[in-house]
Amino acid sequence: MTTPPDISGRQPASSADDPVGTEVTAGATGGNPVPDGPAGGPVRRARRILPLLGSLQGYIGLVLIVLIGIGTQGGRFANVDNITNAIGYFAPRGILAVGMTLVIIAAGIDLSVGSLLAVGSTAAAWLLTDANWPVVAIVPACMVIGAVFGLANGAGTGLLRIQSFVMTLAMMTIARGIVREFSNNTSIGTVVIGSNGELAPGSAQFQKLGTPGARLFGGDVPLLGYFPVLALVVVVIVFQLVLTRTRFGRHVYAVGGNPTAARLSGVNVTAVTIAVFTLSGLLAGLAGPISAAYNASADPQAGLGYELDAIAAVVIGGASLAGGRGSVVGTFIGALILTLLDNVLGLNSVSANWQLIVKGLIVVVAVVIQRPELFSELAAWLRRTLHRSPAGAARG
Repeated sequence: MTTPPDISGRQPASSADDPVGTEVTAGATGGNPVPDGPAGGPVRRARRILPLLGSLQGYIGLVLIVLIGIGTQGGRFANVDNITNAIGYFAPRGILAVGMTLVIIAAGIDLSVGSLLAVGSTAAAWLLTDANWPVVAIVPACMVIGAVFGLANGAGTGLLRIQSFVMTLAMMTIARGIVREFSNNTSIGTVVIGSNGELAPGSAQFQKLGTPGARLFGGDVPLLGYFPVLALVVVVIVFQLVLTRTRFGRHVYAVGGNPTAARLSGVNVTAVTIAVFTLSGLLAGLAGPISAAYNASADPQAGLGYELDAIAAVVIGGASLAGGRGSVVGTFIGALILTLLDNVLGLNSVSANWQLIVKGLIVVVAVVIQRPELFSELAAWLRRTLHRSPAGAARG
């Protein structure tokens, strides 16, 4: 009697099909078969362990970095001032990474988020100092501006069928050029001193947009002082729920997993593509004022390289660059790991060049952990190599 296939669609091997008792197992995604025995045993065990490590890699990495920080720096790492600086550094990057998560799950890439943060930062500084807008209007305005740029990315990718890498690379340079032209390639300060020698009311309120929550424990700060932490937490919760609890979220995963099948199932692939890029731009626009307030200025170089940090956070968080897999919570953990890693390396006086090298290696390790079939392919290559060797030929 034929054994029914399991839920993965594979037909289990039986003793009749395999009279010598050698079980053959395919890789996790269709890799080369790996037999039991001296060559296959360790590989098989690695393939069973690596998926578990892949699902927990964010938490494991976070714990390791905290332990390293405490072990190497002790009180310098675990103090309020250091945590405050880390949170201020973390909030805008975390928000960018959430937007990047949506795009990557939908099998795209957004290289423009760093430049769009600069657009939001410059717009916020100008609206504050030249247009005298209130803070409550500046933040939504910057989000709308970011969404417009994101909409252009989505339209180019979804309607014109331009590859997302090319479209967002072009938008990255366009947005950066706009910022430099508008600001005359100089920083715009957000600290405005009134006639009485004190901070102008609008400027004082704006600076609180960049006040990390850790500072609140040292004094009485109004609710607005929580803004960076609150904004990030709200963004993470809202978009995690959107991806896991809504039809739109299911469509995002479907488009990333198999756009052709999604289209045949009635999913409007073009609309989903436009939506995820628009949301990514909107979140970049939100990160802009936070960055400007934290740094007390809008620099035309703001956000430079942030797109790479966002991609790294998404990958470390367990998402697949091929699309169809990922989570906002995982990205949050990934962004936190990168922030604490930068902090620990900085406290240990590691040069910026070596910091980049370390972060790159971590991304490579994260990708390898997510692809246990690589070990099957390596084992198959080793078997072929040994079989072609003189010793292997003599044994054959």
